[in-house]
Amino acid sequence: MSLFGGYQNAGPGIDPNAPKKKPFFRFWELLKRNFGKILTVNLIYTLLHIPLFLAGIIYMSTNNKFTDIMTLFVLAVQFFIEGPALAGCARVQRLIVLDKAFFLGEEFKKGFTQNFGAALLYWTIDAIVIASAVAGYFVYPQYAEATGRRGIFIIYGISLAVAAILLFMNYYIMALQAATTLKPKTILKNSFMLVGLSLKECLITTAGIALMLGLMWLLLSINSLFMFLIPFFPAAFIGYLVMFVHYPVIQKFVINPYYEESGEENPEDDDPHDDDDDRLFTDRGGSEEPMKKESRKKGKTIS
Repeated sequence: MSLFGGYQNAGPGIDPNAPKKKPFFRFWELLKRNFGKILTVNLIYTLLHIPLFLAGIIYMSTNNKFTDIMTLFVLAVQFFIEGPALAGCARVQRLIVLDKAFFLGEEFKKGFTQNFGAALLYWTIDAIVIASAVAGYFVYPQYAEATGRRGIFIIYGISLAVAAILLFMNYYIMALQAATTLKPKTILKNSFMLVGLSLKECLITTAGIALMLGLMWLLLSINSLFMFLIPFFPAAFIGYLVMFVHYPVIQKFVINPYYEESGEENPEDDDPHDDDDDRLFTDRGGSEEPMKKESRKKGKTIS
Protein backbone atom coordinates (compact mmCIF):
# COMPACT_ATOMS: atom_id res chain seq x y z
CA MET A 1 0.00 0.00 0.00
CA SER A 2 1.34 3.45 -0.88
CA LEU A 3 1.06 6.51 1.34
CA PHE A 4 0.91 8.99 -1.52
CA GLY A 5 -1.06 7.45 -4.34
CA GLY A 6 -1.08 3.97 -5.75
CA TYR A 7 2.15 2.18 -6.51
CA GLN A 8 0.74 1.17 -9.90
CA ASN A 9 0.88 4.78 -11.15
CA ALA A 10 3.85 5.58 -13.35
CA GLY A 11 5.96 8.51 -12.22
CA PRO A 12 7.72 10.96 -14.52
CA GLY A 13 11.08 9.21 -14.16
CA ILE A 14 14.31 10.42 -15.76
CA ASP A 15 14.59 10.06 -19.49
CA PRO A 16 17.95 8.36 -20.25
CA ASN A 17 17.78 9.73 -23.81
CA ALA A 18 17.10 13.31 -22.77
CA PRO A 19 19.45 15.86 -24.37
CA LYS A 20 22.48 16.77 -22.27
CA LYS A 21 22.23 20.12 -20.54
CA LYS A 22 24.46 23.04 -21.43
CA PRO A 23 27.74 23.14 -19.44
CA PHE A 24 26.68 26.15 -17.33
CA PHE A 25 23.49 24.45 -16.13
CA ARG A 26 25.14 21.06 -15.78
CA PHE A 27 27.84 22.64 -13.60
CA TRP A 28 25.30 23.83 -11.04
CA GLU A 29 23.21 20.66 -11.32
CA LEU A 30 26.19 18.44 -10.47
CA LEU A 31 27.24 20.84 -7.71
CA LYS A 32 23.80 20.69 -6.13
CA ARG A 33 23.55 16.90 -6.47
CA ASN A 34 27.01 16.28 -4.99
CA PHE A 35 27.14 19.18 -2.55
CA GLY A 36 27.51 16.87 0.46
CA LYS A 37 30.43 15.04 -1.17
CA ILE A 38 32.13 18.31 -2.03
CA LEU A 39 31.83 19.48 1.59
CA THR A 40 33.18 16.12 2.79
CA VAL A 41 36.20 16.07 0.50
CA ASN A 42 37.02 19.65 1.54
CA LEU A 43 36.83 18.60 5.21
CA ILE A 44 39.17 15.64 4.55
CA TYR A 45 41.58 17.95 2.74
CA THR A 46 41.47 20.36 5.68
CA LEU A 47 42.15 17.58 8.19
CA LEU A 48 45.20 16.56 6.18
CA HIS A 49 46.60 20.02 6.92
CA ILE A 50 46.76 19.36 10.66
CA PRO A 51 50.59 19.19 10.46
CA LEU A 52 50.61 22.74 9.04
CA PHE A 53 48.40 24.04 11.86
CA LEU A 54 50.51 22.11 14.39
CA ALA A 55 53.70 23.68 13.01
CA GLY A 56 52.22 27.14 13.57
CA ILE A 57 51.23 26.25 17.13
CA ILE A 58 54.68 24.88 17.93
CA TYR A 59 56.44 27.91 16.48
CA MET A 60 54.20 30.46 18.18
CA SER A 61 53.74 28.83 21.58
CA THR A 62 57.19 27.38 22.31
CA ASN A 63 60.61 28.94 22.61
CA ASN A 64 63.36 26.44 23.23
CA LYS A 65 66.16 24.70 21.38
CA PHE A 66 63.74 22.18 19.85
CA THR A 67 61.27 24.72 18.49
CA ASP A 68 62.85 25.21 15.08
CA ILE A 69 63.65 21.51 14.62
CA MET A 70 60.12 20.40 15.51
CA THR A 71 58.57 23.10 13.33
CA LEU A 72 60.64 22.07 10.32
CA PHE A 73 59.90 18.39 10.93
CA VAL A 74 56.13 18.93 11.04
CA LEU A 75 56.32 21.15 7.94
CA ALA A 76 58.22 18.36 6.17
CA VAL A 77 55.40 15.94 7.03
CA GLN A 78 52.92 18.41 5.54
CA PHE A 79 55.04 18.73 2.42
CA PHE A 80 55.08 14.96 1.86
CA ILE A 81 51.31 14.56 2.13
CA GLU A 82 50.26 17.71 0.23
CA GLY A 83 50.65 16.26 -3.26
CA PRO A 84 48.97 12.91 -2.49
CA ALA A 85 46.12 14.78 -0.79
CA LEU A 86 45.54 16.71 -4.02
CA ALA A 87 45.64 13.42 -5.94
CA GLY A 88 42.97 11.97 -3.66
CA CYS A 89 40.77 15.02 -4.19
CA ALA A 90 41.27 14.80 -7.96
CA ARG A 91 40.14 11.18 -8.07
CA VAL A 92 36.93 12.02 -6.19
CA GLN A 93 36.22 15.16 -8.23
CA ARG A 94 36.71 13.29 -11.50
CA LEU A 95 34.01 10.81 -10.48
CA ILE A 96 31.73 13.68 -9.50
CA VAL A 97 32.15 15.31 -12.91
CA LEU A 98 31.53 11.96 -14.63
CA ASP A 99 28.39 11.61 -12.47
CA LYS A 100 29.43 8.15 -11.27
CA ALA A 101 28.33 6.43 -8.08
CA PHE A 102 31.22 5.81 -5.67
CA PHE A 103 32.28 5.51 -2.04
CA LEU A 104 34.06 8.75 -1.23
CA GLY A 105 36.40 7.47 1.48
CA GLU A 106 37.50 4.46 -0.55
CA GLU A 107 38.16 6.47 -3.71
CA PHE A 108 40.03 9.20 -1.85
CA LYS A 109 42.23 6.57 -0.21
CA LYS A 110 43.00 4.98 -3.59
CA GLY A 111 43.90 8.34 -5.09
CA PHE A 112 46.11 9.16 -2.12
CA THR A 113 48.00 5.86 -1.89
CA GLN A 114 48.21 4.74 -5.52
CA ASN A 115 49.50 8.10 -6.75
CA PHE A 116 51.70 8.96 -3.77
CA GLY A 117 55.08 8.99 -5.54
CA ALA A 118 53.91 10.77 -8.70
CA ALA A 119 51.88 13.33 -6.76
CA LEU A 120 54.87 14.06 -4.52
CA LEU A 121 56.99 14.67 -7.64
CA TYR A 122 54.43 17.10 -9.09
CA TRP A 123 54.11 18.94 -5.79
CA THR A 124 57.91 19.22 -5.48
CA ILE A 125 58.08 20.85 -8.92
CA ASP A 126 55.26 23.21 -7.95
CA ALA A 127 56.96 24.11 -4.68
CA ILE A 128 60.24 24.94 -6.41
CA VAL A 129 58.56 27.17 -8.99
CA ILE A 130 56.38 28.88 -6.35
CA ALA A 131 59.40 29.50 -4.13
CA SER A 132 61.32 30.93 -7.10
CA ALA A 133 58.47 33.26 -8.07
CA VAL A 134 58.03 34.50 -4.49
CA ALA A 135 61.77 34.98 -4.00
CA GLY A 136 61.98 36.84 -7.32
CA TYR A 137 59.30 39.27 -6.17
CA PHE A 138 61.63 40.45 -3.40
CA VAL A 139 65.06 39.86 -4.96
CA TYR A 140 64.75 41.25 -8.52
CA PRO A 141 63.52 44.77 -7.57
CA GLN A 142 66.23 45.11 -4.91
CA TYR A 143 68.89 43.90 -7.34
CA ALA A 144 67.71 46.34 -10.03
CA GLU A 145 67.73 49.24 -7.56
CA ALA A 146 71.19 48.34 -6.23
CA THR A 147 72.84 47.84 -9.62
CA GLY A 148 70.71 50.01 -11.89
CA ARG A 149 70.28 47.11 -14.31
CA ARG A 150 66.64 47.20 -15.37
CA GLY A 151 67.19 44.29 -17.73
CA ILE A 152 66.88 41.97 -14.76
CA PHE A 153 63.11 42.43 -14.97
CA ILE A 154 63.15 40.53 -18.26
CA ILE A 155 64.41 37.48 -16.39
CA TYR A 156 61.77 38.08 -13.74
CA GLY A 157 59.08 38.26 -16.43
CA ILE A 158 60.27 34.95 -17.85
CA SER A 159 60.09 33.33 -14.42
CA LEU A 160 56.52 34.62 -13.96
CA ALA A 161 55.58 33.26 -17.39
CA VAL A 162 56.98 29.84 -16.42
CA ALA A 163 54.97 29.98 -13.18
CA ALA A 164 51.79 30.85 -15.13
CA ILE A 165 52.32 27.96 -17.55
CA LEU A 166 52.88 25.59 -14.63
CA LEU A 167 49.68 26.87 -13.02
CA PHE A 168 47.76 26.05 -16.20
CA MET A 169 49.45 22.64 -16.39
CA ASN A 170 48.21 21.89 -12.88
CA TYR A 171 44.67 22.07 -14.23
CA TYR A 172 45.51 18.83 -16.06
CA ILE A 173 48.28 17.05 -14.15
CA MET A 174 46.28 15.51 -11.29
CA ALA A 175 43.28 14.80 -13.52
CA LEU A 176 45.49 12.87 -15.95
CA GLN A 177 47.11 11.06 -13.04
CA ALA A 178 43.67 10.05 -11.75
CA ALA A 179 42.30 8.97 -15.14
CA THR A 180 45.25 7.27 -16.85
CA THR A 181 48.18 4.98 -16.21
CA LEU A 182 50.67 7.25 -17.99
CA LYS A 183 54.11 7.82 -16.54
CA PRO A 184 54.80 11.17 -14.82
CA LYS A 185 57.06 12.32 -17.65
CA THR A 186 54.30 11.68 -20.20
CA ILE A 187 51.68 13.32 -18.00
CA LEU A 188 53.81 16.48 -17.71
CA LYS A 189 54.34 16.54 -21.48
CA ASN A 190 50.64 16.01 -22.21
CA SER A 191 49.66 18.66 -19.67
CA PHE A 192 51.91 21.17 -21.40
CA MET A 193 50.40 20.37 -24.80
CA LEU A 194 46.84 20.52 -23.46
CA VAL A 195 47.51 24.02 -22.14
CA GLY A 196 48.31 25.11 -25.67
CA LEU A 197 45.06 23.57 -26.91
CA SER A 198 42.86 25.13 -24.25
CA LEU A 199 44.04 28.64 -23.40
CA LYS A 200 40.43 29.87 -23.25
CA GLU A 201 39.50 27.20 -20.70
CA CYS A 202 42.62 28.00 -18.65
CA LEU A 203 41.70 31.68 -18.52
CA ILE A 204 38.10 30.88 -17.56
CA THR A 205 39.28 28.63 -14.74
CA THR A 206 41.78 31.20 -13.49
CA ALA A 207 39.07 33.88 -13.48
CA GLY A 208 36.75 31.54 -11.56
CA ILE A 209 39.42 30.80 -8.96
CA ALA A 210 40.19 34.51 -8.57
CA LEU A 211 36.47 35.20 -8.14
CA MET A 212 36.13 32.55 -5.43
CA LEU A 213 39.21 33.79 -3.57
CA GLY A 214 38.00 37.37 -3.89
CA LEU A 215 34.59 36.38 -2.50
CA MET A 216 36.21 34.64 0.46
CA TRP A 217 38.40 37.68 1.13
CA LEU A 218 35.33 39.94 1.00
CA LEU A 219 33.38 37.73 3.41
CA LEU A 220 36.28 37.57 5.85
CA SER A 221 36.73 41.34 5.69
CA ILE A 222 33.04 41.74 6.57
CA ASN A 223 33.10 39.30 9.47
CA SER A 224 35.81 36.93 10.64
CA LEU A 225 33.12 34.37 11.54
CA PHE A 226 33.03 33.45 7.86
CA MET A 227 36.26 31.53 8.52
CA PHE A 228 34.02 28.57 9.38
CA LEU A 229 33.51 28.17 5.60
CA ILE A 230 37.19 27.47 4.94
CA PRO A 231 37.25 23.85 6.25
CA PHE A 232 34.15 22.93 4.25
CA PHE A 233 33.93 24.62 0.89
CA PRO A 234 36.37 26.81 -1.07
CA ALA A 235 39.20 24.34 -1.80
CA ALA A 236 36.90 21.55 -3.01
CA PHE A 237 34.82 24.00 -5.04
CA ILE A 238 37.96 25.20 -6.82
CA GLY A 239 38.96 21.58 -7.48
CA TYR A 240 35.48 20.83 -8.81
CA LEU A 241 35.63 23.89 -11.07
CA VAL A 242 39.02 22.85 -12.44
CA MET A 243 37.87 19.28 -13.09
CA PHE A 244 34.57 20.33 -14.67
CA VAL A 245 36.20 22.75 -17.10
CA HIS A 246 39.26 20.73 -18.02
CA TYR A 247 38.31 17.06 -17.87
CA PRO A 248 36.28 17.34 -21.11
CA VAL A 249 39.49 18.58 -22.77
CA ILE A 250 41.29 15.47 -21.51
CA GLN A 251 38.47 13.31 -22.83
CA LYS A 252 38.58 14.99 -26.23
CA PHE A 253 42.33 14.89 -26.81
CA VAL A 254 43.57 11.97 -24.68
CA ILE A 255 40.94 9.45 -23.59
CA ASN A 256 38.56 9.31 -26.57
CA PRO A 257 41.36 9.06 -29.21
CA TYR A 258 42.93 6.18 -27.27
CA TYR A 259 39.74 4.11 -27.28
CA GLU A 260 39.01 4.98 -30.91
CA GLU A 261 42.44 3.75 -31.99
CA SER A 262 42.39 0.63 -29.81
CA GLY A 263 38.83 -0.30 -30.72
CA GLU A 264 37.96 -0.87 -27.06
CA GLU A 265 34.71 0.32 -25.51
CA ASN A 266 35.12 3.67 -23.81
CA PRO A 267 33.88 3.35 -20.19
CA GLU A 268 33.37 7.12 -20.05
CA ASP A 269 31.14 7.21 -23.13
CA ASP A 270 27.83 8.88 -22.33
CA ASP A 271 26.00 6.70 -24.84
CA PRO A 272 27.61 3.26 -24.99
CA HIS A 273 26.36 0.94 -27.75
CA ASP A 274 25.03 -1.85 -25.61
CA ASP A 275 23.39 -4.88 -27.15
CA ASP A 276 19.66 -4.68 -26.44
CA ASP A 277 19.40 -8.49 -26.37
CA ASP A 278 21.76 -8.68 -23.40
CA ARG A 279 19.85 -6.21 -21.25
CA LEU A 280 17.94 -7.51 -18.26
CA PHE A 281 15.63 -4.51 -18.36
CA THR A 282 15.21 -1.25 -20.24
CA ASP A 283 15.01 2.12 -18.52
CA ARG A 284 11.80 3.74 -19.73
CA GLY A 285 12.07 6.80 -17.50
CA GLY A 286 10.31 9.79 -19.05
CA SER A 287 8.39 7.68 -21.56
CA GLU A 288 5.83 5.93 -19.37
CA GLU A 289 2.28 7.18 -19.29
CA PRO A 290 0.14 7.24 -16.13
CA MET A 291 -2.22 4.31 -15.86
CA LYS A 292 -5.88 5.14 -16.22
CA LYS A 293 -7.98 4.39 -13.20
CA GLU A 294 -10.85 2.05 -13.93
CA SER A 295 -14.15 2.86 -12.30
CA ARG A 296 -15.41 0.05 -10.13
CA LYS A 297 -19.14 -0.60 -9.86
CA LYS A 298 -20.57 -2.13 -6.77
CA GLY A 299 -21.85 -5.62 -7.42
CA LYS A 300 -25.11 -7.01 -6.24
CA THR A 301 -25.21 -8.61 -2.84
CA ILE A 302 -26.96 -11.95 -2.51
CA SER A 303 -28.78 -12.20 0.76
